[in-house]
Amino acid sequence: METTGTESSVPQANILIVEDEEGPREALKLILSPYFNLFTVDRAEIAHQILKTHPIDLITLDLKLPDLSGNDLLSQIRKDGKDVDIIIITGYGTLQSAIEAIRHGVAAYILKPFNVAELLDTINNTLDRRRRYSSLQAALQAFGSLWASGIDVKSALANIKTLLAAKHPELIQHGSRVNFYAALLIEHLQLTKEEQEGIQLGAYLHDIGKIGIHDHLISGLHSPTEQDQELLKCHPAIGGKMMKGLPFHACVEQIILHHHEKFNGSGYPDGLIGEQIPLSARIVGLANIFDHFVTGYGSQRAMPVPEAREKIRQEAGKSVDPHLAELFAKVVW
Repeated sequence: METTGTESSVPQANILIVEDEEGPREALKLILSPYFNLFTVDRAEIAHQILKTHPIDLITLDLKLPDLSGNDLLSQIRKDGKDVDIIIITGYGTLQSAIEAIRHGVAAYILKPFNVAELLDTINNTLDRRRRYSSLQAALQAFGSLWASGIDVKSALANIKTLLAAKHPELIQHGSRVNFYAALLIEHLQLTKEEQEGIQLGAYLHDIGKIGIHDHLISGLHSPTEQDQELLKCHPAIGGKMMKGLPFHACVEQIILHHHEKFNGSGYPDGLIGEQIPLSARIVGLANIFDHFVTGYGSQRAMPVPEAREKIRQEAGKSVDPHLAELFAKVVW
């Protein structure tokens, strides 16, 4: 194991380079040492030991190692509960290995030979997302305390909108619309006041896990690649993890985790079927789909409300709850 770094009054991120080939390993050291504290190893076993004894902020990981595959090490790291960002840098990449790595929560996937500027941008952007993610978690904890204290719901929602709007206005704009559509449904359902309030909050926050995803994917302004789609599918789990232990109604976490489940079982992350999907998540999931119809998401064209309403009816029993689909079609105009 080697460590390198530079003297600085500003704390530098600790990066662990896991690379068995001397050439790429030395290249990474040369590129990164002016900016970061580095630990360099050539085997998975040593990398695992470093992670047990040192605070590592980010790992660059080769998939081909002499003692264990990079994906096996990645799986081991996640099983250990290590919350560390990982960037795959490999010369043996395939689409399947990329998708497998993304499912394990990697921040990026770079093929050798890598572009120096792209590598530095990727690392800096990943570390910046981590800082924003940590800041948001702290803000959510403070917000949870306010919510638990009995603060007026409208005031609480205004606070969370202010928190998110400056950093990701497109998320809060989408969340506000989804909240509005969900409200049309909950007015006609037999729900407690606490459930209604929780659904309101969950609708605003349903995509909060996207804060931990690449910024260019959040807006949905381009057609995502297969790798992009797999990365985007991580956001419910990321969001659910962010809400763990916070004093909100249980439906808030359920909405964030399950708003992409589909009534026929073809959704994610758990492939829940029918009423296995919590009612709150079925409500917000429908509202989310309707907003995508009327605004045009990715390569989809924006639909007029009457057409989108009929499209929701057509999705009954497929992506959305049939009862909710029929009710929604009656109340949205």
